Amino acid sequence: MPDWFLRSRLKLRHLQLLLAIDEQRNLHRAAERMNIAQPAASKLLAEVEAIFGQPLFDRHPRGLTPTVQGEILIRNGSLALRTLTQAATEVNAFTKGQTGMVTVGTVMAPMIELLVDAIEEVRAHHPGLQITVEHNISDVLAPKLLEGEVDFALARIPGDHDPKQFTYQQLWGEELHLLCRETHPLANKEAVTMAELAQWPWVLQPRGAPLRQRIEHLFLEAGTPMPRSIVNSTSAVMSLIMVNQSDAITSLEWNVAKLMSGMSRLRMLNFPERVFLQPYGLLTVAERPLSPGAKIMYDAILGLAARREREKSLEECQ
Repeated sequence: MPDWFLRSRLKLRHLQLLLAIDEQRNLHRAAERMNIAQPAASKLLAEVEAIFGQPLFDRHPRGLTPTVQGEILIRNGSLALRTLTQAATEVNAFTKGQTGMVTVGTVMAPMIELLVDAIEEVRAHHPGLQITVEHNISDVLAPKLLEGEVDFALARIPGDHDPKQFTYQQLWGEELHLLCRETHPLANKEAVTMAELAQWPWVLQPRGAPLRQRIEHLFLEAGTPMPRSIVNSTSAVMSLIMVNQSDAITSLEWNVAKLMSGMSRLRMLNFPERVFLQPYGLLTVAERPLSPGAKIMYDAILGLAARREREKSLEECQ
């Protein structure tokens, strides 16, 4: 039955013990983590295994490891406890007169294009809203979204995830630009070729990231082997430091490249072809409603994006 857990004797204490055992892999240490005696922990474990009618951990001389069933319960129990913790935090915030809280995951481009301005709009009307921003690549943000660590994300759906797990409001794609330092031998060329670019070291997002895939496709389409020297980094800051201090080349979205090249000794290379990245959008978990604080932030971003789109259309018409 869908409400089996209401009909059973399953308690939050059972879930807390499973998570403690999964972390410690030892019943004695798990009991210490929960500030209970080991016999009490043994009793709780026996109760929860009786509820499910099967072992949730394999016993070994050196400790415990979860069975497949145990891993399923641990993963979902962790999400349930995190959701309840968030609920308590939100209730306390509203009790203290605050609006609530929201954690937004984002890739680099929308952080510059939308998120900062949307935060300023929200703070003007909801100064008590606690806002946390987590910047990372989509491959990292999507699992965090599913696990409840972020409320929603400005990102793309990774190729190895089932799209049915999410709701997706597409925003727009971004033009890519190549950056080097201003003293780089290619910095002042009227047009660089893929063959020339392949001769220099690069710093890029890891394999599988949309930006990395787009660069790989450019080399593939040109029939040019990828550069032999590539440093993988999820950090745009790390990429820019390496470009600034070496002959490395990197690729960033237009607004990011424009901002960074205007603030430091970096130069956008003259690449003859316009290159666009797969669009990003607002990503939420399907059938998981947003909290009031998250809904405020989500609506602000969506509204700002719509205004920017109208402004862009008017400029093109003129």
